[in-house]
Amino acid sequence: MPFAIEISQTGKPDVLRKTNQATPTPDAGEILIRNKTGAVNFIDTIIRRGEMPEGMMPELPHVPGVEGAGVVEALGAGVEGFSVGDRVAWMGPIGASGYGTHSVIAAPYVTRLGDTVDFETAAAIPVNGMTAYHMLVNLGGAAAGKSVLVHAAAGGVGTMALQIAKHLSMTVIASTSTDKVGYAKNQGADHVIDYRTEDVTARVLELTGGRGVDLTLNPISGESLKSDLNMLAPLGTSVLFGFLAGPPAGSFADDLAKHFQKSVSVRVSDIYTYFVNYPDQFSADMATVFDLLETRVLRPQVTALPIAKAAEAHRRLEAGETTGKLVLSID
Repeated sequence: MPFAIEISQTGKPDVLRKTNQATPTPDAGEILIRNKTGAVNFIDTIIRRGEMPEGMMPELPHVPGVEGAGVVEALGAGVEGFSVGDRVAWMGPIGASGYGTHSVIAAPYVTRLGDTVDFETAAAIPVNGMTAYHMLVNLGGAAAGKSVLVHAAAGGVGTMALQIAKHLSMTVIASTSTDKVGYAKNQGADHVIDYRTEDVTARVLELTGGRGVDLTLNPISGESLKSDLNMLAPLGTSVLFGFLAGPPAGSFADDLAKHFQKSVSVRVSDIYTYFVNYPDQFSADMATVFDLLETRVLRPQVTALPIAKAAEAHRRLEAGETTGKLVLSID
């Protein structure tokens, strides 16, 4: 019997409950996927707590999960390039039901898996891998010889960013907490800064001979954007992709304008902007990202729990007890 883990009311992790569901039918251009694994993301925990920004909270009951991997079970009219039985990974919008046995996903957001890639690993890639690739390549102009500072480098996106940046022959600087310094080094960082014991700005300038870095990837915001501007090289870019410390502090007049003669830029990255507005390019990039997985450039650190322990997965994620990615095995 098809089932899903749903949020029927907001609250602590124990509000997650299993419920039986009917098998959905794909419309034209869509693919029905029998999920083998779904991934856990911070957005799932924010929805569960009822803390989404105004106007963005989905209606309850809600099945979380915006990415996963499984097997094609049915094809909607007009879908080409896929067959029933294909092993695939996917990324979807809020409401894509990754915590359930079945998801219906528009074809551009589904990619085939090589036979050597297991479902747990594949499910860990779409959101984090695409976010990292998009920020580095499409927004950040990543290229050999350039430098990048990756904040929160031991997280899911941070891990992918370190590996992709190293593959692109960039100088990679990671910022992380004391207990995760060794982890960041193992993911390819050339230099690791312990933000708890070191001055990140001073250390970055020291490592770059005073020039600064070409790119920063920042999920923190708050006061950290001002520091990023101070450590950007001429024509450097800071990409914000999260607000762990709240909205960016400061003002254009006081902070950005004083770096006017460096011609720096600040970008904001919400992967769903790319997802919604450029489906063909998104699809091509996702194929590239999964090629990097098959060639072992991407080596996601995955912890798999059975779907029955979804509440435990949320607890671990919110407590900061994880490195890499948490996924839920649905079989």
